[in-house]
Amino acid sequence: MKFYQLAFRYLCRKKSKTFILLLVLLFINSMILSSYMILHATEDTRITMQEKMGTKVVLEVKESSQIIIENEISAIRDLDGVIYVNRLTSNAVYPVNFNPVTNSDSEEENNWKVTLLSYDDLDRDSAFSDLRYRLMEGNMITEGAEKGAVIDFVLADANGLEIGDEMKVGTETGNVISIKIIGVFVAGSERNQMDTLPAVNRIENQIFIDNESYMELFDDVGYRKIAVYTKNPDQIDVLVQELEDFLGNRVEITTADMLYRQLEVPLNRIVRVMKLMLIFTLVAGVTITSLLLCMWMRSRKRELAVFISMGKRKTDIFMQIFMETAVVFCMSVFGACIIGSGMAGIMKKLLMEEDTAVLLSVSLQARDIATMFFAGGCIAVIAVCISLLPILKANPKDILSKMEG
Repeated sequence: MKFYQLAFRYLCRKKSKTFILLLVLLFINSMILSSYMILHATEDTRITMQEKMGTKVVLEVKESSQIIIENEISAIRDLDGVIYVNRLTSNAVYPVNFNPVTNSDSEEENNWKVTLLSYDDLDRDSAFSDLRYRLMEGNMITEGAEKGAVIDFVLADANGLEIGDEMKVGTETGNVISIKIIGVFVAGSERNQMDTLPAVNRIENQIFIDNESYMELFDDVGYRKIAVYTKNPDQIDVLVQELEDFLGNRVEITTADMLYRQLEVPLNRIVRVMKLMLIFTLVAGVTITSLLLCMWMRSRKRELAVFISMGKRKTDIFMQIFMETAVVFCMSVFGACIIGSGMAGIMKKLLMEEDTAVLLSVSLQARDIATMFFAGGCIAVIAVCISLLPILKANPKDILSKMEG
């Protein structure tokens, strides 16, 4: 008979041993699969966090004369890991077809001005992103969206302005632009300001506009502050160093990665536990499977001696034992996949029970099955080699003489 025929006949004849080996390999493969499912889920979550957590480096000029120009911003966008640059600047302008809100009787120039604050994206790095201001109606200024202005509701009421109306502002040099109102906001602290505060410093007279409109109004546009977003929070120190080398001492640099660092802690804890569990599973798997097969090899010495006396080669004996283990191993892989698909939801709930700030999407994927098959297969091969080592090293005559004796 061929070695594979003998292997199948042995498994059918020794059902109890086959079942025990199946249970052992099923447990080992299930543990390996569960560990890799969680490890891959944590890695996927880490990548998603890196892209969406808003980790950034904020650059603010030390002096108003040292503004950051467009050529420098283009170079910053090309730096490794940079995914977005939000440009921020502000300036005082004159209202043309509306009046500023003021309670002061001052005749100073600042009491006749309003403040323009320009952004690429008003949802980031503004009083709206930290919830100090709230949009009442309309839309925010975002990159690629409609150009326009977002104004305070007090300024809108005082001048009878509504969304869709055009408001004009101008500079001391005579430049004037018309901006469409696209949103109205409320700060909540409009009534808590001093009456002596000049108009240019009042919240009601803050007008948020897009950077394109701002560039139409001012001839030499530069930015006092920019926020550089990165997709690699772990490399933020490298980015800071590159920005320092590029801009020198003109800017103050601060980082905003605290949220990512806080959420990274439970992920790292899960990874450490899973890696430890995986190492334990691999070591225990090799040890237990090897001991089990070694015990069975001792009881099969007479059978192996008969095969050798019949002229069977050691290679055929090895292939028979390997085929027996491989068949049981494949059955255990199939069973582990069924268990793993059912355990994915349970593991997700258990992991999220203590800390709900990080959401792990635990699911059975093809790469997890492939990894389990490789790791479990290595365990099976090593165990078979260990159990057959005494027989493979021994001289066939010695094996036969021991059985005769």
